[in-house]
Amino acid sequence: MRTSIQELLDNFQVRRSIKQKQKFILWLRQHANKHGYKIDEQLYKKGKGRNLIVGDPEKAEVLLTAHYDTPPSALFPITTVVGSIPMYFISQVFVFLPVILILWLMQRVVATYFGSFGFWSEMIPFFWSEISLWALILLILWCMQMTIGLANKKNANDNTSGVAVLVSLLEDLPHASRTAVCFVFFDDEEKGLLGSRAFNKSFHQEIGSKPLINFDCVANGRHLMFISRKKFNESKFYEILADVCAGKALIKEERKYVYPSDQIVFKNSVVVAALHKMPVVGYYLSRLHSRFDQKFNVDNIEKINLIMLDFIEKICR
Repeated sequence: MRTSIQELLDNFQVRRSIKQKQKFILWLRQHANKHGYKIDEQLYKKGKGRNLIVGDPEKAEVLLTAHYDTPPSALFPITTVVGSIPMYFISQVFVFLPVILILWLMQRVVATYFGSFGFWSEMIPFFWSEISLWALILLILWCMQMTIGLANKKNANDNTSGVAVLVSLLEDLPHASRTAVCFVFFDDEEKGLLGSRAFNKSFHQEIGSKPLINFDCVANGRHLMFISRKKFNESKFYEILADVCAGKALIKEERKYVYPSDQIVFKNSVVVAALHKMPVVGYYLSRLHSRFDQKFNVDNIEKINLIMLDFIEKICR
């Protein structure tokens, strides 16, 4: 494993608070300077949000991106289905399964241990007559934790892996090709794609219809997949990407696959992910937003690195 990626995993795997992000940004700035790059910051949300930009969006031919912020803990691991639109929505419903289980357990405990005691046996019907209120309270608390709650402590895949891809490319990109690429580390993806929206708003004219390739959760899964939007499929870049991915990664169309990440803000874009596969269910991500997000297949990072170096070389010809 590269020293830089090991250091990233060991020291900067949690990037949720402003202080944690500042420590990561300082490290990334030092690492970029070491390899001859300069990092510019785009501030938004009154300075609380910070996108990190390496390169010139106006002069670049392609934008390579990843979000560097990390999520709050969902307490239980989240599984998201990618390879089937109906299954995707079913998997999102299952995110709230723990709330249902907690309510059921509460009912069983109260009925079992208090049901035979005079006062409590009279109170149980009243207690469960307020079931909708309890469900609403639990749902609100659950949603608050998953959006603005305590930080998840392990984020190897989501999205330290995407950051690792950009770091490796910063190290390996030939000097002759550097002006062709703009790297963007987005902030606040976990809060609703705020960083990518702010970037698009500020640089819409500069980037125009340039292709954008976004890396999100690429270290835990055997199946590397590039999911492309319609405008990218109709461009010359699609054929180049298909050529460099042949036998190494899958390319799928967005209309059949759901992957909610920063690339959806941009029309001419692709998202890259590493996925598992199961019969009936299809392709999926697992262990997200939980302490189980510790699997990091460095071979995936290096494989994507080589694919992208080949892609950049071909678009620069």
